Amino acid sequence: MSHATSLDPLFNPRSVAIVGASGNNPWTRLVVDTLRNLGFDGSVFYVNRRGGDVMGEVAYTSCSAIGKPVDAAFVAVPAAALEEALDDIADAGIRFGVVVSSGFAETGGAGATEQERIFARAANRGLRLLGPNSLGAVNLVDRSALSALPVPLPVLPGGRIALISQSGATAGLLAQQAHRQNIGLSHIVALGNEAMIDLADVLAYAVEQPSVKAIALFAETIRRPERFLAVAERALELRKPIVVLKVGSSPLTAEVAQAHTGALVGDDRVFNAVCAQYGLVRVDSLEQLLVTASVLAHLGPLEDKGFAAVSISGGACEVMADAGSAAGVRFTRFAPATLERLKGVLAEFGAAHNPLDITGAAMAKPEMLKEVLEILGQDPDVGLLGCTFDMPSTAQLTHTFSLAMLDNTLRGFASAKCPTILLEQTMKDTSDHARSLMTTHEVPFLAPGIDSTMRAISHAYTWSSRLHGERSRKTPVPALSSERPVTERAALDYLASHGVPVIPATVVRSADEAFEAATHLAGAVALKILSPDIFHKTEVGGVALDIRTPEQARKAYEEIMASVSSHAPNARIEGVIVSPMRTNGIELFVGVAKDPMFGPVLAVGLGGIWVEAMSDTSLRLLPVEARDVKEMLGELKAKKILEGYRGAPPVDLNKLSDVIAHVGNAALALGEDMATLEVNPMYVRSDTIEALDALVVWRNAG
Repeated sequence: MSHATSLDPLFNPRSVAIVGASGNNPWTRLVVDTLRNLGFDGSVFYVNRRGGDVMGEVAYTSCSAIGKPVDAAFVAVPAAALEEALDDIADAGIRFGVVVSSGFAETGGAGATEQERIFARAANRGLRLLGPNSLGAVNLVDRSALSALPVPLPVLPGGRIALISQSGATAGLLAQQAHRQNIGLSHIVALGNEAMIDLADVLAYAVEQPSVKAIALFAETIRRPERFLAVAERALELRKPIVVLKVGSSPLTAEVAQAHTGALVGDDRVFNAVCAQYGLVRVDSLEQLLVTASVLAHLGPLEDKGFAAVSISGGACEVMADAGSAAGVRFTRFAPATLERLKGVLAEFGAAHNPLDITGAAMAKPEMLKEVLEILGQDPDVGLLGCTFDMPSTAQLTHTFSLAMLDNTLRGFASAKCPTILLEQTMKDTSDHARSLMTTHEVPFLAPGIDSTMRAISHAYTWSSRLHGERSRKTPVPALSSERPVTERAALDYLASHGVPVIPATVVRSADEAFEAATHLAGAVALKILSPDIFHKTEVGGVALDIRTPEQARKAYEEIMASVSSHAPNARIEGVIVSPMRTNGIELFVGVAKDPMFGPVLAVGLGGIWVEAMSDTSLRLLPVEARDVKEMLGELKAKKILEGYRGAPPVDLNKLSDVIAHVGNAALALGEDMATLEVNPMYVRSDTIEALDALVVWRNAG
């Protein structure tokens, strides 16, 4: 079976066994209530080794005693009895299950060891289990479950969002919140300790389900990054957004602390880079997780066109404008033909701005709303059309004119050439009355709150742009190199062998040789100490810049050697590098460090002293291609400088992107022992690009 269907007995069981069932076991009642509330029409078997009856039903003393095929089991026994229970399940031919039993890895080292032993044995017996410490899975589309999670009622029809959570309590809370806001879920999965089936497995299953249009993911950690990223790629292929709220951070290992890259790449920015690179939509709150997933599930991919919105409230238009602009939403400037058509519809005191306030005149003439929406829906630069409408929460608040406006809005949407969205001004719970009105008037979706919806719309555009630029991530990984550069010059020579242009240099070992080297170089020169033990040369007086005569070069050599001997008397000195000075260009930083979760990460930003002062960097996982790097450069605050600022020549971004991609490949070729590789600065002026300084730090110094 394909991976998509291999977990069907777990996520869509038609017969289930509750192992450890009893009237005194609270899990039993929770599981049974969930099945009943769903209207589960399959078979439920109760297993208790003492036999008797449970909740009025016969209890079997073992799974084998059931004597019928069972798709999956919910295991609710104490930790000490788990191994025996799993053996019984395997003996009965049941291959899938949820283990709610706790007392394992979540308790510490001893619990983790016991968990590993028991679940390794279960795997050897052919079992596939969710848990331990898992509240299970609910399938709201097929009305089946193996879960102790309460199901909010009534079950909302047409659920499109699979909710996957590494926290069981959070899964339950999010399910309740989704129901309050009329956000239909298709699946709810609480992962537990992930001893066997993990987040990537469930994600892979969810993206293949026809009913799932978006995935809402609450994540604390990514246990199998490579598999996780492969599923993210598959989701892009299927055009299904993954919206993730990830807590925690991903700091780099302590070994890279002596290089700039460790600080630049660390913390949570690596996961942000992963999201940008693989089309994941990252949000920062539980509420935004649900709203964003629901908006994306409703809208699907958007064209690269602007957003247009309509309201009868000028205040709502102003709030939308502010919230949308802050979120990065581009509002359409209406075409001249659109403006001309609007003149014949709008009241004399209405102005055709976007968002468009059609004023209270629409209350007396609701058909105005339909006409305006029909006009805007034909504008060539409108990729998404929105309109505010606050659904009445009670019968007393429901007026004929408000329902007429709703119907006119929906009729106006019907002729639009783009996706449409109806949004409420504030985030509020959906009452039964409002839900009934939505059903009666066939409202497909109602987005809750202007601020949260505008942020969700921004995410929808960003995700859609990633789809439009979709491509294979099968960038080849370079062959490993046998070289192990340590000094600056060795690092530069190594980079040169991988297609990176580097500054010419001469290594001198006396003041006279410094004099000769400066004589042969036209113009000013720079001198730098060459030592495998000195990472930051300026801190020990190991750098002299803008040296204009051979005699100054001789003197600079002597001063560098004296200063280094004083500040680093035990450092190994291999000489002094003499290179031509480079001025009137841009200095960039290009570095590679290894994240403990996702591996090698490329960082690009302004170089020299600005790398730390500005903290303006863009990150990507390696390997990358030149087009990935060009995208990174476009994310920098300093991109205006690269494009040619105040008369400076623009940088050849295609050539620069190619060079930086070569740096990334060179870093990968150094293998697992490389901790960091950084070029700082990389000199750039128009189409002239040179690495001026380079550093490689190794995990094993020997």
